[in-house]
Amino acid sequence: MADDNSTRFFLLLRGVWGGVFSFALVCLLAACSLSRTELSPKEELPPPAPAVQVQEAARREVRPIEENGSLTVDRAIREALRASPELDQIRSRVTASGEQIKQAEAAFYPRIVLSESFNTTDNPVYALMYIINQRRFQTTINFNDPGQQQNISSVVQGEWPVYEGGSSWYERNAAVNQRHSVQSELLAARNHLVGKVTETYYQWLQALVFINVAERMLEAARLDERLGEARFHAEMALPSELLRLKAHTAEVQGNLVSARSSARRFQAALERLMVRAVHSEEIPNPSLSEGLLNAEELLPAPETLVKQALNKRPEMASVRSLIQAASDRVKSSQGRLAPKIVVGANYEWDSESFTRSAGSWMMDVQAVWPIFEGGITWSKIGEARARLKEIEARGEQVALDVALEVNQSLLAVEEASEKIKVAGERKKWAEKALEEVRFAYGKQVVTVDSLLQSEVAWNQAEVAFASAVFELRIAQALLRKSLGDFAEWLK
Repeated sequence: MADDNSTRFFLLLRGVWGGVFSFALVCLLAACSLSRTELSPKEELPPPAPAVQVQEAARREVRPIEENGSLTVDRAIREALRASPELDQIRSRVTASGEQIKQAEAAFYPRIVLSESFNTTDNPVYALMYIINQRRFQTTINFNDPGQQQNISSVVQGEWPVYEGGSSWYERNAAVNQRHSVQSELLAARNHLVGKVTETYYQWLQALVFINVAERMLEAARLDERLGEARFHAEMALPSELLRLKAHTAEVQGNLVSARSSARRFQAALERLMVRAVHSEEIPNPSLSEGLLNAEELLPAPETLVKQALNKRPEMASVRSLIQAASDRVKSSQGRLAPKIVVGANYEWDSESFTRSAGSWMMDVQAVWPIFEGGITWSKIGEARARLKEIEARGEQVALDVALEVNQSLLAVEEASEKIKVAGERKKWAEKALEEVRFAYGKQVVTVDSLLQSEVAWNQAEVAFASAVFELRIAQALLRKSLGDFAEWLK
């Protein structure tokens, strides 16, 4: 009766275990199916397609249809932040670093394993072990030839590392700091991207202004050419004067072609950052007066700005987290020198067939202390310390680079502010000089050489003023980037 009860219990247990495995398999398949149906179009892996189709699809997806009018720098930044593949890569790295934390924390939990095995043998040692585990041992058994025996084993085993010298704890801390470092890298990438978009946008506006300047130069050159033709027809000028004026007009037309090509190149660079095309209705009509805003603002001392940048730049936060992670890995390596204590337990069912079983259990506590392993632990400690020194040196390098970037950006802002003042005066006087020389040329007071020199001087003054205006804007953007202001960008 007892044997029948144990047999029924064993069969019931196996049935429950089989049901658990079946339920787990069904849940796994359902989860896989659900995860595939809930994936957004961006997360799905599309079939291979030509690069042009992929690029056009990305542009159609990102283009903000709800926003109309000319493209502003704020709008360009928003679109670049939303569509940047570089930021997507770092976000994936942040997610992966979060999974590494979970992997490190898994070492604190007990490990439970379910196993099922079937063995058959005529080896006397294993055959006798199967017979004993199945509670079928009899004194009449021939130890040298127990015959062919089989065993069906069901095992539930648990293992829990109680103490490992703190290695698992420090590995977990290192993973946490590694994730903080990657998160700081994401902010640094945002800061760099916003700075790059701002710089490229103002370079594009500068090129558009140069187109306007070149068009004005072309109108002035054609006006001078008409004056020369009038003097030539009145037999008051030599043919060489008219030819020189025509040559100057052709030169100005070449400058206009170069200005348009330069604007298209900067527009292509901006499109790369925004991951879409800029349409004709979005091209702004820049004004030089916009670039004069905040030209006279007072900037703090370089030492104050450097200190602010060292506290605010995401690169510094990233390297500080890396240093802490490397320090934790040194401590984790040192923990391998300490003894390890592991608690384990298992319960096993052995039977010759599915109709009869015998259970047994075992608990153990292991204390392991590696006294000599060929120096591998000390080598790992030395490697971890070397990595720590490397990252500390990298931190010093990053700090020096940040200080240099801040100082150079500050000098660029000051230089551009002074250039605007000088270029404004130069532009004003060059324009007046051209008007007077043009009037004198019409009155036959001056030669064509004076007219051409005055027009070239005016052209150079206009270009210098436009360059100074946008140099200030670009320098201000680069200064903000060097301070880390764009890491968490707001308008």
